[in-house]
Amino acid sequence: MKGIAVKVYAALHPAGEDCIEAVRRAGRDAVGDPWLFSEGDMLRISFEGLYFPEEAVLEALDRFLPAEAEGRLDILDIEVWELRRHTRQDGRFVRLVRDLNQVLEYAGNKSVQARPTKL
Repeated sequence: MKGIAVKVYAALHPAGEDCIEAVRRAGRDAVGDPWLFSEGDMLRISFEGLYFPEEAVLEALDRFLPAEAEGRLDILDIEVWELRRHTRQDGRFVRLVRDLNQVLEYAGNKSVQARPTKL
């Protein structure tokens, strides 16, 4: 994974244009391909790179999302090998931190049936 230190994925709604613009400004240091998307009132983030301004983006989201907004922001920090999940609940973000090995163990849980992939 040369050149990738962090992966960021998010889906939050409802998010207005003011929220999307605030997040765009807060994340202006996230250099690379387009990373911020809107689909109706859904704000989506999909980013892979060396640096993502996590705290600035969270502050913008917290300030501009309405109290009833739902969703989450996942930060996969490859350098420290952890997942930081910020889930929007009751008008605020709740943070959960997990070692990426724990996440991978869950994904490999035998009680979850995987679908075969055609090659």
